[in-house]
Amino acid sequence: MNETSPIRFGTDGWRALVAEEFTFPNVRIVAQAIALYLKRHPVPGRGPTVLVGFDTRPLGDRFAEAVAEVLAGNGLKVLLTRGPAPTPAVSFAIRHLKTMGGVVVTASHNPFTYNGIKFKPYYAGPAEPKMTQWLERNLSGPVRRVELSEAIRGGSIRLIDLSPLYLSFLRRYILWPILRQASFRVAYDSMEGAGQDLLQRAVQGSRLTILPRKKGPSPVPSRHRPEPVGEHLAELSRLVRSERCHIGLATDGDADRAGVVGPDGRFISSQETMALLTWHLLADRGLKGMVVTTVAGTNVMDVIAGHYRAPFRRTPVGFKHIAHLILTEDVLFGGEESGGFGFKGCVPERDGILAGLLILEMMAMRRQGLNEILRDLRRRFGRWIYRRADLTLSRPVERTRLLEWAKTLRVKSKFAGRLNLAEIDTTDGVKLFLADRSWLLMRPSGTEPLLRIYGEAKSEAVLKALLAFGQQIGKKLAAS
Repeated sequence: MNETSPIRFGTDGWRALVAEEFTFPNVRIVAQAIALYLKRHPVPGRGPTVLVGFDTRPLGDRFAEAVAEVLAGNGLKVLLTRGPAPTPAVSFAIRHLKTMGGVVVTASHNPFTYNGIKFKPYYAGPAEPKMTQWLERNLSGPVRRVELSEAIRGGSIRLIDLSPLYLSFLRRYILWPILRQASFRVAYDSMEGAGQDLLQRAVQGSRLTILPRKKGPSPVPSRHRPEPVGEHLAELSRLVRSERCHIGLATDGDADRAGVVGPDGRFISSQETMALLTWHLLADRGLKGMVVTTVAGTNVMDVIAGHYRAPFRRTPVGFKHIAHLILTEDVLFGGEESGGFGFKGCVPERDGILAGLLILEMMAMRRQGLNEILRDLRRRFGRWIYRRADLTLSRPVERTRLLEWAKTLRVKSKFAGRLNLAEIDTTDGVKLFLADRSWLLMRPSGTEPLLRIYGEAKSEAVLKALLAFGQQIGKKLAAS
């Protein structure tokens, strides 16, 4: 591989700015490497068929066609989605149709100025690091391709609609007889992404009323960021309040992440959302299995897992680490602070639409409103206040520089003028624990020039001090 190549795979695929690094020539180079990988790593019992999907970003369909042309040019059969498709729908279809893998053209929650490629191997989850490293080493050589129209005529590319398969799976997974009788008013924001009308279609025939947020300007502004977090869900919050909805749900660009807004229009952090989902599966459904979250996951997860005597594990940030455990262990739930949640009995993948349906199911089974359930959660397992504050940088903070800084710290010293520093964890970035288990995590983004700064505390004052300290250190390290 050319050492100057800009193509690098991050926590979940390759992402880059459209028209700068994410160009048709570079997309074809990546597709060629994927084709070579699939041909050199055949899957027993599966034919040479690959799924290709895409989200709603500008030119997403054209980039997906370019990927399909290269795969077909290398002698592979391609199933190309007719329109935008959520990543979880593509992953489910990989397993259901027994293909040797799939490709999703998406940059997930990144701004529409970005696009990306997620490679999904035969097991229908994020590619393992050894796989993406193989791809990076093989980004060279001639690109083989066949024109789309010719490939369709010859049968090597076939157009497919994945929504019937995916919707059928959702209906089977949720407790439909219970949910269909619920009469909740639900506001929904697909964030102009691939979720589109799938939530409405999933609950057809029920008493649920789905009120979609009106679409924004067309075309969607390129800097639109389809990330289902509080600062991006103001319109959803207004819809919840104006229409007196019981809940607001949102999914990101490729619908593998979920965001939740309460009936008062307040965003419920993804930390409490994952705690709610874990509690629902363990207490309401009575299911068994390991509970998994990342080093950025809330302390409440430890408490809930301990209460129900469920095995508990933390991983580095990135759902691929959770997916690995789903493949190798008996995992009931895997969740990350960014709103990505995976469930037992599914593919090793995040699913934002399924997460939203399970929250509705929890409300229906308990016959309680969301805020009432939240109050019960906090009363039983404690309340921690969480916030993430991304620091945009002109140049990224190197991980090695961050670790070198951590070595200068001393346990038991006063931290940010507050409690004693009790523990330092360098599993992924640098995580600092205070004596009362409040924590600050700093880690460079794997997809953008950002320093991710996460904090959790029992009071706003401590949390504010933690995040301010993290930003101060981030700016200092970036400047040095």
